[in-house]
Amino acid sequence: MLVAVSAVGLLGTVTAIGMVDYFAGDLPTIEQLQTSKLTQTTRILDRKGNLIEALYHQNRTVVPLSKISLKLQRATIDTEDRTFYDNSGVDYRRLMIAIGYDLTHHSATLGASTITEQVVKNDVLDTQEAQSRTISRKFHELVLAEEMERRYSKPQILELYLNSINYGNGAYGAEAAAETYFQVHANDLSWAQASFLAGLPQAPSVYDPFGTEDQLAAAKQRWLDVLDGMVTVGDISSAAAHAAYNTDIIEKMIAAHKAIPGSHNPLTAHFVDYVEGYIAQRYGNRALYEGGLKIYTTLDLATQALAGKWVKSGVGTYSKRGVNTGAMLVMNPSDGEILAMVGSADYNNAAIRGQINLTGVDPLGWRGVGSSFKVYTYGAALAAGLVTSASLLNDQTGIIGGHTFNDWDAKHEGYISLRTALAQSRNLPALWTYRQVGGTQVTTFMHQLGVTANVENPDGVATTLGHDPISMAEHLAAYSAFDNGGYRISPHAVLKVVDADGTILEALDPNANRVQVITPDLGYVMTDLLRGPVKLYLGGLGSRPVAGKSGTTEAYTGSIFIGYTPDLAVAASLMHIDAGPDCKSGYASLATNFPPSGWQCPTGVLFGENVGTSVWKPFVEAYYSSHPWPAMWVQPAGVVTRMVCPYDGGYIGTGGYNEIFLKGVGEPTYPCGANPPPGAPPYTRPSPSPLASP
Repeated sequence: MLVAVSAVGLLGTVTAIGMVDYFAGDLPTIEQLQTSKLTQTTRILDRKGNLIEALYHQNRTVVPLSKISLKLQRATIDTEDRTFYDNSGVDYRRLMIAIGYDLTHHSATLGASTITEQVVKNDVLDTQEAQSRTISRKFHELVLAEEMERRYSKPQILELYLNSINYGNGAYGAEAAAETYFQVHANDLSWAQASFLAGLPQAPSVYDPFGTEDQLAAAKQRWLDVLDGMVTVGDISSAAAHAAYNTDIIEKMIAAHKAIPGSHNPLTAHFVDYVEGYIAQRYGNRALYEGGLKIYTTLDLATQALAGKWVKSGVGTYSKRGVNTGAMLVMNPSDGEILAMVGSADYNNAAIRGQINLTGVDPLGWRGVGSSFKVYTYGAALAAGLVTSASLLNDQTGIIGGHTFNDWDAKHEGYISLRTALAQSRNLPALWTYRQVGGTQVTTFMHQLGVTANVENPDGVATTLGHDPISMAEHLAAYSAFDNGGYRISPHAVLKVVDADGTILEALDPNANRVQVITPDLGYVMTDLLRGPVKLYLGGLGSRPVAGKSGTTEAYTGSIFIGYTPDLAVAASLMHIDAGPDCKSGYASLATNFPPSGWQCPTGVLFGENVGTSVWKPFVEAYYSSHPWPAMWVQPAGVVTRMVCPYDGGYIGTGGYNEIFLKGVGEPTYPCGANPPPGAPPYTRPSPSPLASP
């Protein structure tokens, strides 16, 4: 029995040694780990291969542990790994707690990594393995952590960690972080500064004091959590923690950051931010900033320059009406490739919250879209066969469901055709149609086209006037379905990603996410109807293959014009935004139904048509001055032309006008005169024309 037990023990020992040797035999030396920090530059390119921006980290300065403040060392250990000097590289107690939590909560969110494990994950494992969430990867990490503890001292491991960890805003390592946030050396950090930095590596993009208000609030809360942890382990007193938290280091930090010139080219800054976020989410920050990637994007720099020019021009034209910012998004309506993205009039202007992307690729930039929402109401009504292009709609009665509504000109035009109502953007016809179709059907139609925003009150007819905030990008993609044959598309910014070895990591498949959600027949009818506003307001573009719609929100808090040609989709907007919580535009008195704020801030009288004439139209004309105009849309077989009469939209043999209809479901079903609008005089059949003499 003794021999057998010894044999089993020997076999287990040999197996364990073999596994450790297999997983840890090629563990690099400390010197190799430090020299491996020489990184390659990632390049973001436009669709023609022109460089947009290079991403790299040159501000890493490796310093010995003796030149890193003991305060930061203690704050980091207290926050990341309290048993660092006692564990063997793996804290099995924390690991078991984390496993138990994840099993009981059916998640994998509670971390248990020690500082040594983080060094292994960040500096030893390759990027692909480090990003994986497999049991094999975790076991590999544990074995390497234990082996690293046997080969290297605790100070060596801590020095490597503090020189390589990501602190956000381009700062890798303690020295770069101290300089980036506080303009001091890592050896000179105070308790307040050290405790603030110690909290950042957990999620540097979330705890960003230079980001949005939510990110700043998260950074402050994280700082408070770090101080509480330091009090718990006894490194500082409660009074010292309170004093540290109440210093003005964040205010000084933000002021110093604002004084630094912007690192982005303001022409492409919003687009670069969008691409960086996409790549970081898919491949991680290390791959983004150190991986030597080539990111071929959809952006066309010449189109981007045109878009930026006309947004700034529009802001200048209407600055006396309080306009101080605007946005434009340009995409291919067939597949959603983003050709230009202008998120604000001035990326570096904090007074207008310039770094918030108003094209809506980030929910912070979602806005009301005014009457441009009406296409969803009329589209749903046409698809259901409840109306036709010639149907007479109520522009006479302003009381709907006990509420009184008025149009922008306070006039009533009686009963007018759907085509006329849409072209003139009359409110009452859209409100009555929304009531007829029903909010559920309209919002379902909108969501089918790709708009993900929730509608606050779908049963309220005022929804059709577009006060709910939605994404401009999704709004433009939804309009594109009318243009491209009925396919839902999504905005795309990246054509191809190639790693440093030339391997293609991903390539855009234009057909991957195209789903047909409406018929090409309905798309053609909607497009033909949307040519009406262009003919009415945009002059010479009315004779071109151009369709579009204006939108003006309540109290002129935002104006938009959105439309397309067969090969180009464009949305443009103008508005006023203040940096603080209060509205300073001087037009706050226009907001009678809501409290004006920095986000909801009225301009002077500014309609969506103004955006169309001053921003949208000149951009489109400039674009096609160097691109050939596409051919006019071709009427599909499922759309028929019928003669109808203006009296009630019924069919007639002669003496009426030609209108297009959805074949079968959307054709007029009654003869002229059979469906008179309320209050109309009796129908009089037109006299036949006299015959010509021989």
